[in-house]
Amino acid sequence: MDAKVITALAQAVSATVARDDVPAQSDAVQPIVDAVAPLVAHTANAEPWYQSRVTIGAIVSVAIPLLGALGVSADVLNADQLTAILVAAGSLIGGLITLYGRWKAKTPLGSK
Repeated sequence: MDAKVITALAQAVSATVARDDVPAQSDAVQPIVDAVAPLVAHTANAEPWYQSRVTIGAIVSVAIPLLGALGVSADVLNADQLTAILVAAGSLIGGLITLYGRWKAKTPLGSK
């Protein structure tokens, strides 16, 4: 996450904790910042690309049909049948992963 965002977040939490109407101690600032920072990164779509379910779904959507087009085949099916199956399966799986990732995403992958 961007250091400027972390700094701004820490300053905002510090200012809030310093208020008389907020029942928090100054030693609570860092744990609060640590807890909130990953959520801010996710909300701002600032997580690394490899932690994005949407990105992974898009990669699958592109990679599987590409493998079929490159002629990845098996002895059981002829190349044309396998290509058609890979293209259909890749599009279906990639699309489903993309949708699932977008609907279920609460935090970046690997941040729990």
